[in-house]
Amino acid sequence: MACKFYYFGFGSNMLARRIHIQNPTAKRIGAGRLENYRLDFHTGSKNWLGAPATIVPTAGAHVYGAIWEIDMCNLKDLDDQESVPDGVYIPISIPVLSLTSNTDIICRAYHLTNQPLMEVHGQSVPPASIPLNRQPSQTYLKVLVKGAQETGIPEDYVKWLRGLKHNGNQVPAMEKKLELDEVKLS
Repeated sequence: MACKFYYFGFGSNMLARRIHIQNPTAKRIGAGRLENYRLDFHTGSKNWLGAPATIVPTAGAHVYGAIWEIDMCNLKDLDDQESVPDGVYIPISIPVLSLTSNTDIICRAYHLTNQPLMEVHGQSVPPASIPLNRQPSQTYLKVLVKGAQETGIPEDYVKWLRGLKHNGNQVPAMEKKLELDEVKLS
């Protein structure tokens, strides 16, 4: 049995401070790109006070994130963090292109059980028409931006993240714990 597994973090787990809260053995391998999926947000999170991230199969789209190597002893911790026992997220196995080695790495990732059906975060959608249950909180979006920068995600994707519509909610305890005061959104 393998002692470690690879994990693709595309949401708050791009940020080292965040993933290490419950998964202290996580070691960032580098940035990765998942093809034929889009980043989206759906439902609500009591912890983040807004819609959490998910990945949705979408031809021609791509999602950037962090590839982590994690000890098997933290697998249950990661599943618990992603609320797998409560049926919120489902673990999947996906090939992610490592931007460091230019090879595919099979990674564990998670998508929401209740996936959004329609894309609302695309460039052709006016921000005012994005429903509240599809908007992340301001704090959550700041975590994504900081994590993407820390991971070395391409700047055009970071710029896109900065410009996503959020619901304005802040989570002061997480803002402080994750040192988000310097992160600017559009």
